[in-house]
Amino acid sequence: MTHTQARTPDYSRLTALILLGLLALRLAAVLLSPLELYADEAQYWRWGQSLDWGYYSKPPLIAWLIHTSTAIFGDTAWAVRLPAAFLHTAAAWCLFLLGRRVAGPRTGFLAAVGYALMPAVWLSSAVLSTDGVLMPLWSVSLYLLWRVREGDAGWAGFLGLGLAVGAGFLAKYAMIYFAIGLVLVAVFDKQTRRGLLSAQGGAALALALAVITPHLVWNALNDFATVGHTVDNANLGGHLFNPENVLKFLADQMGVFGPVSFLGLLAALFFLRASRRPETGQQELWLSAFIVPVLAIILFQSVLSRAHANWAATAYPAASVLIAIFFLRARPNRWLWAVIAVLSAVGFLIAPDFTLLARLLAGLAVAAGIGLFALAFRFRPEGLFWAGLTLHGVLGLIMTAALIAPTALSGPLDLDNALKRTRGWDPLADQLVAFTRQNGTPSALLTDEREVWHGLDFYLKDRIDAPLILWRYNEGPHSFAEERPLTGDIDGDVLVASYRPNRRPAIAADFATFERVGAISVDLGERANGCPIVRELMLYRASGYAPLARTDAWVERFDDQTMNAPEPCPPQD
Repeated sequence: MTHTQARTPDYSRLTALILLGLLALRLAAVLLSPLELYADEAQYWRWGQSLDWGYYSKPPLIAWLIHTSTAIFGDTAWAVRLPAAFLHTAAAWCLFLLGRRVAGPRTGFLAAVGYALMPAVWLSSAVLSTDGVLMPLWSVSLYLLWRVREGDAGWAGFLGLGLAVGAGFLAKYAMIYFAIGLVLVAVFDKQTRRGLLSAQGGAALALALAVITPHLVWNALNDFATVGHTVDNANLGGHLFNPENVLKFLADQMGVFGPVSFLGLLAALFFLRASRRPETGQQELWLSAFIVPVLAIILFQSVLSRAHANWAATAYPAASVLIAIFFLRARPNRWLWAVIAVLSAVGFLIAPDFTLLARLLAGLAVAAGIGLFALAFRFRPEGLFWAGLTLHGVLGLIMTAALIAPTALSGPLDLDNALKRTRGWDPLADQLVAFTRQNGTPSALLTDEREVWHGLDFYLKDRIDAPLILWRYNEGPHSFAEERPLTGDIDGDVLVASYRPNRRPAIAADFATFERVGAISVDLGERANGCPIVRELMLYRASGYAPLARTDAWVERFDDQTMNAPEPCPPQD
């Protein structure tokens, strides 16, 4: 063994140790965190109480996972979230395998660790979302497709690819972007095309379709509920040209992938070098087929209407490998360092939910830190990768500390507003239970906000012997929570727990009697402007349910009305 070989790190072992360490840290955060389920998690939990091939707004895989976890560990918030950290660890390991095959073990190491330390992955490891369920399936699909390109996938690899792609569609419809990338690489990459246009490729396609088909049948039998919600979520009914959203999209992606990583990704895409190094260029072009279409489609969607920050998340598994290749192979470049340092600082300046002073100080600190890394690495781009990872690690540790001790840290870190959706549901449910024990059990509980419905649904746990109903603003149900029928129990003695003052006049008009009987509330901290954050439910007794027709005249009648609204903060003239 040579001296060089003796000093070569065992990147497989190093990657595994780091990923297992992060997994242990994230599991500890989930187990120790007092933060409660937010509305979407509570909705997925409710779906998991009754297994099916599809649900109102999402494919079924997340509900199946929650059903399995809670069946073993019980109906607790940590049991709902437990799979998340394992899923991202599996995704990161698949990216190590992919990076190792594409450009060597060091690239695989950087890709895996870079993905595992992404800001969005830190967050998504502490909550369970459809993105978290999709990521390992997307990543293993990338890895197996690359093996198809190399010609050594074998029957097991092809069938694994078909199974992973099919399961990906059962996790989230964003798997369609993988299909787009697959078509692109089949067109421009001869090796991939040769593998896919084979008997084994046909078997993989057949298996993927076999996995997806029961969900498609469920959709057909349920008026394409999940597909329809996905189309509605695009929100294409209003003004369809909003160029100002481009800046927000770019800032959001800096928050998801990390500012240094995202800016490095843009540089890597700009400097694709197919003409100078044919094989290297082909590798980078292959990876970009699973990055550029996702970013382009979601950017276009944001200009048309809106795009949530996580909608482009599927671009970042392949992007983790691409930027590892770019940062390792690129030559020293002072301008690259300067541009990334300045734009990273600007990214912090436009971050939401924090005071201007906090954003300014954070931006300056990040720019200064990047400058120090530039000197230490003599402007070699690899240093940018480590600067970004250091930033992500610091942010992740702060986030972990805030998850474990939110009461102590959310105020000083200006995180009260960001965490409000995951706090206060259990004590609010306790107060509602206490009220009904003192004042009698109603025939039904009615609320006027989807998030409140899901929070109470999970934390009441049937402690009030009455159905929980979400009042409908529209004629028919427009969310899963609105699907409970509004007849029967709602015709009796109803307890209305109202969150929205602007809905109360319309709710009152749907009943013959409507009397205020109390209020319950929880303190959730303060906003950056010093105003308190309070979740308050006004309580009303109502009877004689006779809903008015939801006509244009009805909308106009209640458009500007409120009832028992709190005083605005800050006060308005």
